[in-house]
Amino acid sequence: MLSILLWMASALVAYFLLKRLILEQFYINYTGKYVFITGCDSGFGRLLALKLLKMGVNVFAGCYTEQGREDLIKHGRRCGGGQLYTVHIDITKDESVLEAKKNVEKILNDQKAQLHGIVNNAGVFTTFGPDDWCSTDEYLASLNVNTLGAVRVCHNFLPLVKKSKGRVVTMGSTAGRLHGLYVGPYVTAKFAVEAYMDCLRLEMRPFGVSVHILEPGAFKTELLSEEAQHARVNRIWEKLPTSVKNEYGEQFKENFKIAWQTGVNIVANPNLYWVVDSYIHALFGCWPRLRYAAGWDAIFCFIPLSVLPTWMQDSILHFMYSMQPGPPLNPASLRNKESVSLAERLSSIFGKAGHLSVLSVFVGALYARSLCPFVTARAVPNGNDTVTAE
Repeated sequence: MLSILLWMASALVAYFLLKRLILEQFYINYTGKYVFITGCDSGFGRLLALKLLKMGVNVFAGCYTEQGREDLIKHGRRCGGGQLYTVHIDITKDESVLEAKKNVEKILNDQKAQLHGIVNNAGVFTTFGPDDWCSTDEYLASLNVNTLGAVRVCHNFLPLVKKSKGRVVTMGSTAGRLHGLYVGPYVTAKFAVEAYMDCLRLEMRPFGVSVHILEPGAFKTELLSEEAQHARVNRIWEKLPTSVKNEYGEQFKENFKIAWQTGVNIVANPNLYWVVDSYIHALFGCWPRLRYAAGWDAIFCFIPLSVLPTWMQDSILHFMYSMQPGPPLNPASLRNKESVSLAERLSSIFGKAGHLSVLSVFVGALYARSLCPFVTARAVPNGNDTVTAE
């Protein structure tokens, strides 16, 4: 029995290495194919559109703002290769998504072409802060973009992708696999969109359409910029009732902004092309993955945490927050409680042996990141080329 288990384990390891090191290096012929991408005004969507153009892929770039559309057209002219078609789209409105689909379908018919894939890239981080600060409207705003936006796009564009037996690629998150502190609306929406894509993947399989999810950790995009983060916190704080403001206190709000941004500055990965290259592999790889983890925090921390028992997840997450540099996050109503030392808190969470093992994991992760901070998930077509984003 033991020999059989060892043989099966060896076979699985061999298959994993074969797929990752050899099979995943092959791509289908992508030149001249058509792809529709949402959220191309900035960030990952913009970089993906520009790189695909450089590779010779024709791109329908969904833009929400006129400024984003004009900027993309300006830089798209320098890429050559593929053809750029900008499409205005507001993924929170059914009529806007339908109109975008009609525009794309008309161009495809004129070109006698098919749509190879759709990329649900558009997303928003609506709110930072405790659930006490979040109204139902905050949750609805996050769900309307991060979840229902992808649902609307799929409902309208999937008939086009079915014709080509193409691919659907969606921006999920490690927040769709693991809960956290002070990110309730975002985590709720990301769990929901990943659940939707899991269901869709099963249902689309008979049609020959494959569905893929990206699960990045923290990356240095405009979504996590200090200015945007402060604006979100200040906006929601101003709407709170006096009783809630008194419970938390002005100092908690200011400490929260500092602590959050400190964590982002430490963890967030500046290499946005890790995510872009994962998108490209999901669209054109001969052996695409169903899920793509991107970022060292995702690979070494959040994805492994997501498979642990809930009590262990909670303990480790509290431990991580207790170790985060920056001012303490103590609500005003709790500041008069008896203070507890860090050592006592660690002992209560893990026991004496526990923190050593957890610390070793995080030290190992940070060491790995320091060794290779710019390694992407795999080699991609024109992988050594970057697109200038002025």
